[in-house]
Amino acid sequence: MRGRVFLAAWLLLPASVLAVNVPPRVDAAWLQAHLQAGKLAIVEISSETSYVFEGHIPGSVVSSKSAWREQAADGALVHLPVSRLQARLRALGVNDDDGVVIYYKGNDTDEILGAYYLFWLLHLLGHPNVGMLDGGWQAWRDASGPVAEEETPRRKGDFVARPLLALEVGTNELARIREAYLLVDGRPAAHFAGRSKFAANPKKGRIPGSVNQPWQDYVRRSREGRWYVVPPDVPPLLRRLGISPDQPILLTCLGGTGAAFNYAVFYAAGYHNLRVHDAGLRRWNLRNLPLVNPAVSSAGKGR
Repeated sequence: MRGRVFLAAWLLLPASVLAVNVPPRVDAAWLQAHLQAGKLAIVEISSETSYVFEGHIPGSVVSSKSAWREQAADGALVHLPVSRLQARLRALGVNDDDGVVIYYKGNDTDEILGAYYLFWLLHLLGHPNVGMLDGGWQAWRDASGPVAEEETPRRKGDFVARPLLALEVGTNELARIREAYLLVDGRPAAHFAGRSKFAANPKKGRIPGSVNQPWQDYVRRSREGRWYVVPPDVPPLLRRLGISPDQPILLTCLGGTGAAFNYAVFYAAGYHNLRVHDAGLRRWNLRNLPLVNPAVSSAGKGR
């Protein structure tokens, strides 16, 4: 019964004829084979400078992590309203029947987080025909994929948002239901343990009962200095806890992007009963909701 609370709406997606059926994880060989397939939108997450001067995958358009988010009145960073998200995707030339492939340049880890965040946003908007390029730009270059220097002409797309609100969980709802479900925190291990924190986080510690899966566990750096992701076939945390693919999972972090990263990795591994807490610990702590700090408790015992 509990499992049906989450994603009943997922089963009601409108049927459409898709020119390209995009897997959640796309390898460079697959993308090379489908570059000319038509009805395939490719989005690079980097900067205009990198897109133009370092080249890009032919036919791709460029965006950034900040293009999809805004600061709420309480200081939390959250995704734009649905109407604005739809407008942003149309401005990139994304059509309603397009498959979408997202990749990051890897100049910094923010580009990685932005790419994985957009993956979740497309699901949230009712468009699951989206995949992440495994290894990003580094993998594309390693596979000798073609590189374009000219900017892709943009024509306004006709993307239609069909929001699946079950894929997101608000802070108040999370406070009510957190004890009934597995809650995974995507922050660095030291932050989860209460030893340190991001400057934007008003408090140290974690939500009681949560478990940790840092998104950084899967990030590597190449000899050329590019950041890239090596996603697991099955996340070790879920294997260790014996979590079945249909079990509901709540995902949080400081401000949404780490939770969205785990969403994409878990989803590609076959775990689809997922909800993202986009406002994250920043809003949780601003509202003075329950928090535990193991580092403080351990220090007290040692005295």
